Amino acid sequence: MQGREPPTAKITTDPQLRPREVTNVHTETLGRFSRQAITLIEGTMGGDVDNAIELLMGEEQWDLIAQVLITASEVSARRLTDALLAAEIFDPLIPAACMRRELRRGISQAPAALSGGAIFRDFEADDEGPGVPDHIREEAEAITASANQARRIAAQKEAALDRDSIRSRIVDKLAERAVTSEAALFGLATIARASAWEETRRSAALKLAANKAATGQLLRAGRHADLLAIADASGSDGVRTRIADAVAGAMPAATAPEYRTVLELIAEHHSDDAKRAAAKKALGG
Repeated sequence: MQGREPPTAKITTDPQLRPREVTNVHTETLGRFSRQAITLIEGTMGGDVDNAIELLMGEEQWDLIAQVLITASEVSARRLTDALLAAEIFDPLIPAACMRRELRRGISQAPAALSGGAIFRDFEADDEGPGVPDHIREEAEAITASANQARRIAAQKEAALDRDSIRSRIVDKLAERAVTSEAALFGLATIARASAWEETRRSAALKLAANKAATGQLLRAGRHADLLAIADASGSDGVRTRIADAVAGAMPAATAPEYRTVLELIAEHHSDDAKRAAAKKALGG
């Protein structure tokens, strides 16, 4: 039998649908700066960390710095964060504030499992005897399953409360610069929108909401999506009311994606009854 030709990938000829050319930027960059990346991730003490930071910043390796900062040791991450802040280079800090995890110092426990050991050994039974009754084994298995479930729930709660000191430091320092630096302001607003951690989103949102100059600047820049994210992430009805009052005076275009969401915020939280009623009417309610 004649063998079939191997299948070939279907390649589109439409230039708008064709994927962009893949480059080897990560391979080349990591290959070039592998020693510095490893040094920062491992957190080598002494001057090695400072030398690695100085080299990467001198070479303006901002993308690599942003990636390393997500997983670097706390010592390295703190020094790297402070170096970026001192140089007023804020963008590489944003991925860490959105994705960095707390580095835990404990040994995670694997789920408990029933063993065939001494727990169920019946010393009174003969080798041919019935051994442990089924109802006792089933009850023990149910207890074990319940304990494993409780352990999983506790781990999920612990992850939800992940409080990495580097994320907190980035939020605090960007908040200090939010009025004088547009890059810091927009970066902090991005954290309020995109951080994987509820506590970090809330912290960034509350710091922005407490700063009238910052929220005013976002409004003048037409960043309604950021303002909506701040209102949502804050978890505060008071903040939602302040944002609703602010955006009501500078609505986005009716064709903007966030137009209806802004109306919903005004209809629910504006401090003026008439404005709330007008927003509900515009929504068709």
